[in-house]
Amino acid sequence: MKKHLLSLSAALAVFAFSATAHATVQAEQAKPAAAPVQAASIAGAPGKTVFDASHSEIFSPVKEGPLNYTGFYNAIKKSGEEVSLNEGQINTDALARATTYVIAGPAQPIARGEIAALTDFVNNGGNLLVLLHISGPVAQLTEEFGIIVSNFVISEKTGNIKKQSQDFYVSAIAPHPVTAGVKKLAVFGTWGLLAEGKAKAVASTSDKAWADMNRDRKLGKDEPVQAFGIVAVAEYGKGKVVVVADDAPFANKFIGEADNRKLADNIIRWFRE
Repeated sequence: MKKHLLSLSAALAVFAFSATAHATVQAEQAKPAAAPVQAASIAGAPGKTVFDASHSEIFSPVKEGPLNYTGFYNAIKKSGEEVSLNEGQINTDALARATTYVIAGPAQPIARGEIAALTDFVNNGGNLLVLLHISGPVAQLTEEFGIIVSNFVISEKTGNIKKQSQDFYVSAIAPHPVTAGVKKLAVFGTWGLLAEGKAKAVASTSDKAWADMNRDRKLGKDEPVQAFGIVAVAEYGKGKVVVVADDAPFANKFIGEADNRKLADNIIRWFRE
């Protein structure tokens, strides 16, 4: 899946994409929640999953197509959850009945007030799933939970799919409920994640992966080589957060590759625990 890198002031540090770079972007578009947002469900019971549809999401959870997420959307419905879309601001009203909020591939930044509402929602027991297609729009949001996203796509020397350096299998899997039974994931143009504090990367590249800063899919002498997180989790207050650095594993075309579907099912299950 082709990714379009952001032309930011590309800092040379490996994880130079600080969320503060967008501190004022669309700040007036959403106001902070007026009251704490309480998650609507009790542990173990089916709840309500809401997909964001208000930030120019590139692919859809309700329209058919190879790169849309209808298979994942329907899997959540089959699990017993009520599933819906939010086409307005992310605020107290939008989150009032939600147990899980999904932000998948937005092209427009999440505004500061919306971030405040989501942080409050998770702190009070809600679940948040973020799938990246473009990293910039969600950078400030994920940083709230100790998960830093890169502004460069990752290339890999091992496990390549059809000899493409940016399409590869991820097989460095750490024990966690979202990775139970997962041996490898297939990604198709992924960003990188750095987990700080209580956040944890539970799926990572090999240590031979590199930051493809000049986008040529070839290792340059100044491009950092190291392991990068691909799936990260955090428990924040009473709630849970999962960030996946590539949205492709949840797309109809790729959800059946490797153990991508198992990852999706595990996330649904972990959110309900």
